[in-house]
Amino acid sequence: MDSMAALRALERTGDAECRIDGLKSYQVLRRQCEYDSLMLVAGLDRDGEFLERGMHSANAVADLLGVSQRDGRRMVAVAASVFPTRSLVGEVLEPKLPATAMALGALEIDLAHAEVIESVLATDAARRITVEQWVAAEVLFADWARQYSPELLARKAREELDLLDQDGAPPGEDDPQVNELHLAKSRHGVGGKIKGQLDSATYEVVARAIGAILKPAADENKSLGQRQADALGEICAHTLDEGRLPAQGGERPHVAITMGLEALKAGLRGANLELGGHIGPGEVRRLSCDAQVTPIVLGANSEPLDVGREKRCATLAQRRAVAVRDGGCAHPGCDRPPSSCEVHHIVHWVHHGETKLDNLVMLCWTHHRMVHQSDWEVRMHDGLPEFIPPKWIDYSQTPRRKPHALTHSRESRL
Repeated sequence: MDSMAALRALERTGDAECRIDGLKSYQVLRRQCEYDSLMLVAGLDRDGEFLERGMHSANAVADLLGVSQRDGRRMVAVAASVFPTRSLVGEVLEPKLPATAMALGALEIDLAHAEVIESVLATDAARRITVEQWVAAEVLFADWARQYSPELLARKAREELDLLDQDGAPPGEDDPQVNELHLAKSRHGVGGKIKGQLDSATYEVVARAIGAILKPAADENKSLGQRQADALGEICAHTLDEGRLPAQGGERPHVAITMGLEALKAGLRGANLELGGHIGPGEVRRLSCDAQVTPIVLGANSEPLDVGREKRCATLAQRRAVAVRDGGCAHPGCDRPPSSCEVHHIVHWVHHGETKLDNLVMLCWTHHRMVHQSDWEVRMHDGLPEFIPPKWIDYSQTPRRKPHALTHSRESRL
C-alpha cells in the first residue's frame, strides 16, 4: 500500500511519460494479485477447505470475492489447471497447463488469457486431437497470449483447433448421434438465441413439426428463418396450453408475466418475463387475451400481504407469491428462475417453523443445499429475505440481499 501511495504521488507531479509508466506498474501489480489469488484458490480447493465448510468451491469463491457465479467457476477451473493438484490417493500432480502457468507466474499474461486457454483446451475438439498436438497447442496458445488480447486469442485458438480437428467426431455405425441444444438469453434483456445440432431421428421430428404449421411466405412477408422461428414458438405454446409437460418446481410449466397492476390496467407499458426477458405493450396485450390472471397484492416493500393458510408444504398460491417477491433464487448473485427453484422454510418445519410467506424463501437447488449444509443464515427483514454470510466469507457478516424494484404486482399466466 505504501508503494502504491508513492506511485500516486509521482503520477500527480510527473509528466505524461511518468503517468504512462505508472499505468504499466499497476498492470503488473494487478497481475501479481490475480496470480496470488489463484494460488490461494488452488490450495483451498486442493485441501478441501471449501467443502468442509459446506460449499462448492466455485460458489464459495463467488460469495467470498463478490464476483459472478461464472467468474467463480472460471477462477476455480484455471487455478486447478495452472497449479499442482492432488490425486484421489494424495499424490501431487503437475499443472495441466504448464506453459500457461509459466506465463501467468511471470506476469506476462492476464487471468483472462488463462481462462481462454483453459476453456478452449477443455472442449470436445481438444479431446479428439492427439496428446502431442494438445501439448503443442497449449504451448502455442500461451505464446499467443503474450501478444494478443483475450478476444483475439480465443478466436485464433479456436481456428487452430479447427485445423487440428478437421474431421470432427466421426459418426460410427454403432455410436449414437449426439443431440445438443443451447439456449442463451440476450444480454439486452430482449429474447435470446438457440443453437445446436440434432441427430437424424430428432431432426426429422422437429423439421416435420415445424413444416406442418409453417406459414407461406406470401401470407407472412417474412424470411424462411423468421417463419420457422414463429412455427417453433407456436408448437411450444400449444404444448404448454395442453398441459402435457411434467410439473416443474411444483406446478405445470407456463409463461409468467410480472407487471404493475396500474400498467396492466392501462396496457401502456411492457412487462418482464420469468426468465429475464422484456416484452412490449403489444405483446403483453396479446398474451393477456386468454390468460389466467392471478392477483398478488404487495406492500410498499414488495412483501406479499396475504400469507395464505398454514400447511406443511407451500401451496401453489404461496409459491407464486414467493416467486414474484424473490424473482427466482433469492441468494444475491444467483439468477436461476423460479422454475429451477424450491421453496425453503427459513425456520425449519421440524423446529416449529410455519408455512407462511414471511417464513418462506425461494432458492435454487445449489443454494438450497448450501443453506442446509453451511453456515449461511437466512432471515426476513422488512418483508424481504436477506442472507448473512459466515465469518470466513465476511467477518462483519453484513447482510446481503437482491435488489427489488416492484411495489405492486400482478402475475399473468398462460
